[in-house]
Amino acid sequence: MSEFSPQILRRSETRLVCFGLVAVAAVYFGFIGLGVEASGTLVKRFGYYFILGTFVLWLASLWRLWRLRREGGGMTRRESWIAVFVMGIFSLVAFKAEPFRSKILYDEFVLQSTAYNMHYFRDAATMVRGYDVLGVFFSTDNYLDKRPNFFPFLISLVHDLTGYRTANAYWLNAFLLPVALSLVYYLGRRLNGPRGGLLAVLLLGSLPLLGQNATGSGMELLNVVMILAVTALGAVYLRQPDEERLSTLVLGAVLLAQTRYESAIFVAPVAAVIALGWWRARRIILSWTTVLAPLLLLPSALQNKVLSQTRWMWELKENQDTRFGPEYLMGNLRGARAFFFNTSAQMANSWPLAVLGSLSLSYISWRLLRGFRGLPRANPDHVSLLLISFGIITNAVLIMFYYWSNLADPIASRLSLPLSLLLAFAVVVAAARWDRLIPASMTMTGLMAVFAVGVAFAHQAQHLYSHLGIDEIEWEKRYVALRPPGERLIITNKSTMPWLLTKIPSILIGRSFLVGDRLQYQLERHTFREILVFQSLRPTSKEGDHQLVPEDRVPPGFQLELLTEKRFGTKIDRVSRLVAVNLPAGDAKPAAATP
Repeated sequence: MSEFSPQILRRSETRLVCFGLVAVAAVYFGFIGLGVEASGTLVKRFGYYFILGTFVLWLASLWRLWRLRREGGGMTRRESWIAVFVMGIFSLVAFKAEPFRSKILYDEFVLQSTAYNMHYFRDAATMVRGYDVLGVFFSTDNYLDKRPNFFPFLISLVHDLTGYRTANAYWLNAFLLPVALSLVYYLGRRLNGPRGGLLAVLLLGSLPLLGQNATGSGMELLNVVMILAVTALGAVYLRQPDEERLSTLVLGAVLLAQTRYESAIFVAPVAAVIALGWWRARRIILSWTTVLAPLLLLPSALQNKVLSQTRWMWELKENQDTRFGPEYLMGNLRGARAFFFNTSAQMANSWPLAVLGSLSLSYISWRLLRGFRGLPRANPDHVSLLLISFGIITNAVLIMFYYWSNLADPIASRLSLPLSLLLAFAVVVAAARWDRLIPASMTMTGLMAVFAVGVAFAHQAQHLYSHLGIDEIEWEKRYVALRPPGERLIITNKSTMPWLLTKIPSILIGRSFLVGDRLQYQLERHTFREILVFQSLRPTSKEGDHQLVPEDRVPPGFQLELLTEKRFGTKIDRVSRLVAVNLPAGDAKPAAATP
């Protein structure tokens, strides 16, 4: 049967019509037909199953694609050993230099909280409070968080397979680092042979920011892995466009869109890759998986609707009214320059990557302007990388207009990782071109090896950029773990998340003003072995005087017993025990339930 037989043409036309109907339905329900409350409820109740179905389909598609691979052209044993050795060294340095703990205050706790509910209740929601009921810790007052659900889903999957523990999030990222470096090597090798793969690994492996995220519980490293995977799958599809390769690419793009907020941008360049594959094959190629893809993206659209209409989730500062705006551009550009070209250990950057990448990107842009017409017929690896690069550049431009994208801020610097990928592969592509005149790849590989050993490893060991207020919470958790076992309640003004994740009930100090009668009841009935109160003190004079932060003051009538204090820089973290609650006679109420 001819490739262009009437049966195949009719099948393509039928699937194209079905795709159009599905896309219209997805746009209607995702952006028009449902209200904010209904959208949030649907994602909370069914978001887990959408991600589960997409992930299972993707794994099955990857397995089928692996079986279709061609024999030959693989790595020699010598090349394999060298690649594994280099990637192993970078992974071990990252794991040794950075402690396994949360790096971004509160963000990573929220992701783990969503994973907790996915594991126990299959809800894509974040807990606000939680209590032990007859030996089972139930989360309550759950809400749909703004963060995409793919990373929490993977954490919950690790919980399902190994049992619940907060360390699973760190082990997941520890696993993703060698996966990311392997994909980096694969793409670099496709672009410039073994020397390109080694150069790409040296460029990105020596980036302290990558190692920092490998020992945290954030979603950034997964975003890197998915960008690399989609780029590789795009090239595989362009080399031989067919339904199986198309399905694998589309499912990867759907998962990438649900990895980080901005990653939905990559749907557009993937669509361009698909269209170019049609042009190369001289026919429309559509699998049923591709037809259903718009529906698989529905949770992402609904979650974004909830975020857009829920202002408190934006976390704006007092003088800010909008998340995006031209007023943020200049400050973010200055921050980007300060981050990428910083030569000290204060930031988790790599200035050789920034310098070589900027020069290489300028050179490649000049070459593209001269030979753009031949691009559709160019090497599939180069074309896929180029089209995905448009997504990376669009992402970079977008965050420059975002209110919290000053890359010089350690909390925001993680947003630079996609652009770092582009800079690294630009160096590999440019080096392949320059190799015709000079040994550019070999020279850059040698220079990056010297930089990694002499500078980057030392910068990672100092990790001046990874404390970010986590030290206090980690000390509090260690202190509580050393106390006698028993039921306890934590009252804090930092966050309840770290305690809820370890199945310890916790409320904010502000809420204690509303539930004083309940706390009094709990003390009288000895429901908890102890109720601990965490407070912060700030300096008030050069002589070392401190006073309690106003927001950390407990209600009148709360009697506290000081247990311990610890200084963190100029601040003091105080731990006390609530021993009595003396309410005014008019405020006394009947015994109530949990706070």
